[in-house]
Amino acid sequence: MTPSLLNRVTFPWLPWALLLLIPITFFGFYPTYFSRLTGSLPTVYHLHSGMMLLWLFMAITQPFLIKYNKIWHHKTIGKASYMLLSLIIASGYFILRFSYHRVLAGEVVGPPGYYPDDLPLHIKAAEFVVIGSVYWVWLMVYYALGVYFRKRLVAHATFMTAAALTILGPAGDRLIGHICDAMHWPFNAVAGNFVFGLVAAVFLGLLIMHKKKNLEVQPTITVLAIHGLGVFLFYTMPFHPVWSRVAAFLFS
Repeated sequence: MTPSLLNRVTFPWLPWALLLLIPITFFGFYPTYFSRLTGSLPTVYHLHSGMMLLWLFMAITQPFLIKYNKIWHHKTIGKASYMLLSLIIASGYFILRFSYHRVLAGEVVGPPGYYPDDLPLHIKAAEFVVIGSVYWVWLMVYYALGVYFRKRLVAHATFMTAAALTILGPAGDRLIGHICDAMHWPFNAVAGNFVFGLVAAVFLGLLIMHKKKNLEVQPTITVLAIHGLGVFLFYTMPFHPVWSRVAAFLFS
């Protein structure tokens, strides 16, 4: 595999663009995590954050290794990611469960007035973990597909890019929220859907590129379909009785 082959199956600027995940993650999580490292935070937060940072640097490093033809290093790190991602999926579950129980315990979450005062706690708790659950499932599905299709270059690169971009959601949404707060802007539909739209735009562009180069397009179509389904569920699951029961089963 040569650098030109990497450029053939994805955007030439993609490895460099992924570097932006570092400042986005730092500033997105600064108020709620990095600024409170010397304080008292649950151990599960530190474990999950530490592993997610390893995944962040791994997701950034891997395309550079391919770009510069370091195939052995790429494969070695890829194999190490099997254990890391298994631990991240497990810690992600415990983060979601911890968040669910925070709400059940009566902790105030969300902006003032967002939840009706008479809303039952189990419905509120289920709504609170919707977005985290969507990204948790996205990461599992995209990574599993990337591993399964590791010998098919276009599919592997497409699914692993999608897995890497699941980092953008939690960090990017928070950063946009912080900017809106600082500028006294409303967190409106544009702000709330910016990351969803950006990820969709990336893969629509990738689909067009693959089509023009006569490369297989099924992986990119699959990512767009999974992405669209996740966005649909994000907007339909909150306060839905089925999701409330599923969340209670998963996280109680």
